Amino acid sequence: MLHGTSSTVIFGSRTMRTCVIVLASISAVFLVMQVTWTNVNVRNSLNQISRFSFLDNFETKVIVEDPPCLDRLATKFNRVEDIFCLNLPKFLPELKNPCFYEYVLNNKRRLRCLPYFYIIGMDKSGSTDLHGRLAKHPLVYGNLGSMDKETQFWSWNRYGFMNKRKGELKATLDMYMDLFSHTAEIIDSHNDTHIITGDATPMDLWDFRGWTMIPQNQGLEEPWILTPHFLRYIHKGAPKLLIQFREPVERLYSDYIFLNYGKDPIEFHKHAIQAIDMMHSCFRNHSKRYCYLDDTLYQKLPARIHLGCYSMFLKEWFQVFPRSAFHVTRTTEYTNNMAETLDGVFKFLDIPSVSSELMADILNQTRRHVTSLKHGVVLPETRVALRSFYEECNRETAMLLEDDRFLWLDHYS
Repeated sequence: MLHGTSSTVIFGSRTMRTCVIVLASISAVFLVMQVTWTNVNVRNSLNQISRFSFLDNFETKVIVEDPPCLDRLATKFNRVEDIFCLNLPKFLPELKNPCFYEYVLNNKRRLRCLPYFYIIGMDKSGSTDLHGRLAKHPLVYGNLGSMDKETQFWSWNRYGFMNKRKGELKATLDMYMDLFSHTAEIIDSHNDTHIITGDATPMDLWDFRGWTMIPQNQGLEEPWILTPHFLRYIHKGAPKLLIQFREPVERLYSDYIFLNYGKDPIEFHKHAIQAIDMMHSCFRNHSKRYCYLDDTLYQKLPARIHLGCYSMFLKEWFQVFPRSAFHVTRTTEYTNNMAETLDGVFKFLDIPSVSSELMADILNQTRRHVTSLKHGVVLPETRVALRSFYEECNRETAMLLEDDRFLWLDHYS
């Protein structure tokens, strides 16, 4: 009896050890699989970031995967809202503008709208004037942002920025849609399915300084997720994206005077050379992408020289949206042949051309947001230094857009 009990105990003990070993093995396998899965995901994310080395050869394959929701409680703790945790209703198919109904108290509903188009750049290149004339079209409405056109949401407000100042209230997507409430009310009350609205914030093209506050970028040395990813997610595809570029040296001088970095060509020369040196110093220690997106460097620059390297920012957008989502113009043609440029924009937005009388009225309105008090012109030696700095950027921009006009040779002759 005792012998049998002993055998049973020994057998049970051996069985228990076997089970423990099996369970431990299964746990180890699961752990390896989990670590491997994590490493693969991290590598995939890093591979998406490192793809920018391939962009030196101008490969612009669109990335279509949406990132995961990581911070559902962000707004409760004054963190940057995790856009990927939001689920917007389907847009109403009968409306040209992306809108949906939101149900509020007493089962009442209100129309909520996003922009149909974005003028995402570039600063001091005529984007404000372009939007002002575009808004004269009977089907195009402004928003409740600055100058009826500029929400500053994607580049500044959602991160609590106001240009270089920080610590402001972090705006949410719901607050953003409030800026289009006037257009939504008109669409709803008039039952006009063809009305569209837009957001003309020129910083959206380039100002990604809040990237470190995005949950999906935590722990990364360079960003994975930027503004283009958010727009694709909330629009469920590609919105209409307009960009107007100006010759980089002219743009920089106008920007320099307008933002009171300095007051004359002599100061501009000194600060331009300093800015070039600072950028090259950063390039020696970091990737170019890091330097162009870095907030610390931006705060120190004596002139916003980095904005003129358009290709660096186009690459970010071309990684997310196809080339067909963009309509890119030059300030040169806009100034010299405004009617043709506007007709091209109307066509891109899929809205009808205007009558000759209305076009004449649009063309005759006063130019908006022009930089005044520019004392003198850029010194020849300054132009030489800046053109050298921008040469590679211009070449990349022309190749990305497949348009040699963005070499700016007509400005250099």
